[in-house]
Amino acid sequence: MRELLDSEPIPVEVAMSSRTGSSALEKKVPPFRARRFNLHLPLRYRPLGEQSWRPGTTENISRSGLLFQAQELLLPNALLEISLVLPPEIAGLAATEVICRGEVVRSVEAQGQGQGQGVTPALAAKILQYHFQHGTHVGEA
Repeated sequence: MRELLDSEPIPVEVAMSSRTGSSALEKKVPPFRARRFNLHLPLRYRPLGEQSWRPGTTENISRSGLLFQAQELLLPNALLEISLVLPPEIAGLAATEVICRGEVVRSVEAQGQGQGQGVTPALAAKILQYHFQHGTHVGEA
């Protein structure tokens, strides 16, 4: 068996990738997939056009979106404003508030919600735009 494998010519693509130090096996995570961070940060959100903010908590965050616990289910394609403070470990030297415009891509109804457990639904939102707001805090309206 070893002789048969050794006698097969190595395809050009494999030979080239072994010289450059990268192989198909090393690239198990697709390059278009954003890395997610499991962070439980307080946030506030509101449907676009509404004045009052609602409290929530992030479950995970990536460069392209986030999953968070919300007060109510919102339909996919609903546009949101989201405000959260990134801690110094992520933001750099100081905590920084990020104001995002997002779109709900998926809503997940909480299990056992009708049983009085007070579990909130989860919303997955795609980030459409964002900017850093310096000198403000999440608690401000």
